[in-house]
Amino acid sequence: MLWMGVATGVLLVWRGIGVLAITYTVLFICVPRAYLGFHYPTDLLVGAALGIGIAYVMTRDAIRVRYATPALRWIERYPGPSAMLAFILCLELVTQFDELRKLASGVLKHL
Repeated sequence: MLWMGVATGVLLVWRGIGVLAITYTVLFICVPRAYLGFHYPTDLLVGAALGIGIAYVMTRDAIRVRYATPALRWIERYPGPSAMLAFILCLELVTQFDELRKLASGVLKHL
């Protein structure tokens, strides 16, 4: 879902590179996961549909204006914390939220 959403965002901005991003996502992320048995193909299809849908909805003008304007205002007002949060978000995207999943798993074991 995550990488198909990212690829869809790229597609909406630059069609040629977006097609490459979606092709890469399908061939190097989705197909190996199905082949190795990490996911059922239907899981991958639903995840891709959710990622594409969320990326599409979040790029519509009505949604962008409502949510992006206050966020951008906050970023301009507090550049230091904004940069820190952007770094943490990028780190979590790269590690696929592994630390947060481990934290949640540990918390659930102790409840």
